[in-house]
Amino acid sequence: MTPTRALIATTSLAVLCLSSTVCAQGQSAAPISNGMGTQVFFSPSGQPFRAPAADPYPVAAWFAQADTDHDGKLSSEEFSNDAKLFFVKLDLNHDGYVSSPENTNYETRIAPEITRIDPRIEQPKNHVSERDPNMGADQDPTHGRYQKTIQGASQYGLINEPQPVRAADANFDFRISGEEWLNATNQRFALLDRNGNGFVTLDELPKTPFQFALEDMNAEQAKGGKEKKKHFGW
Repeated sequence: MTPTRALIATTSLAVLCLSSTVCAQGQSAAPISNGMGTQVFFSPSGQPFRAPAADPYPVAAWFAQADTDHDGKLSSEEFSNDAKLFFVKLDLNHDGYVSSPENTNYETRIAPEITRIDPRIEQPKNHVSERDPNMGADQDPTHGRYQKTIQGASQYGLINEPQPVRAADANFDFRISGEEWLNATNQRFALLDRNGNGFVTLDELPKTPFQFALEDMNAEQAKGGKEKKKHFGW
């Protein structure tokens, strides 16, 4: 299995785990709690950055934090070191692992936005398919409707990972080791280093779905209209 496929596989499990958490808390459609005027960005490792509406989008704050030599680009070492520092914050008991309780702390206290759907972000339209006559109505949980949503950290992230911490759990043992974290970090850097030159620049980064939503809202206000463009980021 290639590193990218491995990350996709662990991300899929993370989506299931995140969905379980959301359902358990009864917050699947609840608005975010930090104010509708707050801008939100999640780093590739899942660290949240927030800023008032009048400030620059906080991807710049994360980039400045990671760019320790201030040369305007992130090397793989800088990218990795930034991820390691966040791992230390997640590992509350400093045993070298992010455990399931520590992940719960991440979801509920550090990054509660990932358990909610942000109403400012336009969701993809779901399409109803023809009913399979061989499948009973009670056997199809979607009732013929393909359900697709932008959820979790994907709403504010550069990579489509709803739960970046859980996505690093490559062996599915519900805890993340330092080695797993580093492997996931390297895969994320490879995804963002689009030209393969070993560095990531701010203008090389894709826009997040939330950034597109902000642009659409600003355009609507400027034109006084309500037309929306279809943008989902990444």
